[in-house]
Amino acid sequence: MVTSKTASITADIITQTAIQIAIESGMEAISFRKIATELGISPMTIYKFVDSKETLLDQILLQVINRMEIPYSSDGDWRVRIIDIMSAWQELLLSHPYAVQILVNRRVPAGSQGLGRLEEHVLAALEDGGVNEDRAVRAFWQIFSMTLGHIVFELSRSKLDKSAQELAGIDMANTARNHGFTRVERLASSLTNTQLRGNLAVSLATLLAGILGENEV
Repeated sequence: MVTSKTASITADIITQTAIQIAIESGMEAISFRKIATELGISPMTIYKFVDSKETLLDQILLQVINRMEIPYSSDGDWRVRIIDIMSAWQELLLSHPYAVQILVNRRVPAGSQGLGRLEEHVLAALEDGGVNEDRAVRAFWQIFSMTLGHIVFELSRSKLDKSAQELAGIDMANTARNHGFTRVERLASSLTNTQLRGNLAVSLATLLAGILGENEV
């Protein structure tokens, strides 16, 4: 017998419920039983819409990534356009940390309009800079990997305050001293200062300058 509550369930509602659980309790809290409890249905009902937790994770990631919008830019510099695009990508993922957790452990599922949109516009900007074909593909993945690295790094250290950084610097210096790493010991306080690591825009500008230089060789 199909109840009115069951009849109103869709794959999208299940995914949205899983996302809300992730926001409130973390990715580890997601289970079909937990989702069913939240929706007031049987866990078996979920299998009519989502065949496995792996599929559910794909749907969560797709929902987030497909929100990717390309920021408008009137700047004629192709490098500035790429930095703006990847900064928007960073902002999107930082606002959905649970999706980052999925992304670093899984491939992006097929059918991602958001990733396709990002790829298309970055490749177009690279083309405007004279970077084409295989060089453009390599450059895209360098840009993408650097951005993802910044995102993961920022998330993992987002709660570090100044005192925690200072303590990390002391610990690093002590370890370096014990093992004879003189340069690390000397620069430990700077190495653990997140303000000195540079932001994504600065890192991408450095990478893109190298890509442009390589293209001119």
